[in-house]
Amino acid sequence: MDIKDLFLALSFAIKFYSEKTLIKKLYSSPESFLEIFTTVKDELKLRITNEQSESVKRLKKEIKKLVINEIKNLLEEKGIKFVAFCEESYPIKLKELSDAPPVIFYKGNLSNLNNVKHVAIVGTRSATSYGINLTKKIASLLSEQNIVVVSGLASGIDTSAHLGIVKSGKTVAVVGTGVDYVFPSENKQLAKDIISNGGLILSEYIPGTEAMPWNFPQRNRIISALSDAVLVIEGGLQSGALITARFAIKYGKPLFALPGPIDSPASNGPNILIKSRVAELLTSVNEILERIGENKQIKLDLKIEDEKLNNLSENEKIVYKFLSSKSYDFDILVQETKFNVQELLKCLSMLELKGFIEKTQEGGYIRN
Repeated sequence: MDIKDLFLALSFAIKFYSEKTLIKKLYSSPESFLEIFTTVKDELKLRITNEQSESVKRLKKEIKKLVINEIKNLLEEKGIKFVAFCEESYPIKLKELSDAPPVIFYKGNLSNLNNVKHVAIVGTRSATSYGINLTKKIASLLSEQNIVVVSGLASGIDTSAHLGIVKSGKTVAVVGTGVDYVFPSENKQLAKDIISNGGLILSEYIPGTEAMPWNFPQRNRIISALSDAVLVIEGGLQSGALITARFAIKYGKPLFALPGPIDSPASNGPNILIKSRVAELLTSVNEILERIGENKQIKLDLKIEDEKLNNLSENEKIVYKFLSSKSYDFDILVQETKFNVQELLKCLSMLELKGFIEKTQEGGYIRN
């Protein structure tokens, strides 16, 4: 068994989170590490505690039960690749973690991990139209500056972050399952699109691992560790997005939060991060670029160029200019535009057909 195969075997043998920390602690060189796990050795001489010594013994027993060629054949059948901690291609930012995963399993383009800047965009699964539209716009603007966006392939904000740049390939999805198990299932096509467009899906969990609640907080540490900055779009006070934010603070990463309406539960998390001054209030994508050392000036502008409005009637322009990334109900639009119901319905229908606006799941209207 060579050193790369040993790390692969360890990833299948690990049962407890503390064992990841132990493996990182024991690794000093390929030769000495191989000796620890493949020869008869007094574990106590490794200068570890009795409890850690027992963990080493357990891992050695588990490794002996594994047939490494069968595991590698399984990975090949599923189109899954892996990179071990001992390899130069292992993500540099993850190597710095005290609990660095022994192996990263992945599908897609591994070059998305090294020698490029990353920004994590995270948020609630129960996203609002405001959050979804701004997420897509911010992700797209970052992609245009060759920034790779990292998120978690979950519903809501994560999905919007990936969708905003999936065609550019500049996205990394860190999942809390095996890379062969897409959760939620409705994102199966999105996962395929990420891979086919040159993006990357990765996980520290072995293939076949299903969605377990306790896996996702640990997944969030990897999202944060891989990123040069973290942006929280929406999320409640107990959301996974705030767990990612806490990891960003722990790792010393620039943390941003998008302010939202005070009456929106989805904005409670970002607003409290801003109020407590642990996160910077995001008013421009330029602020993120500056904090990660990218001296570029771009404009976060949700408006469509004036020339594109020339194809609209005067009434359609009035309705369009009133709308924004915030959802407005039909009754509010009647009051504000002073149009009668039939005229407003006609304008909204034409704007929707022309791709200027869209109707939300709640029945309101927003700009595209």
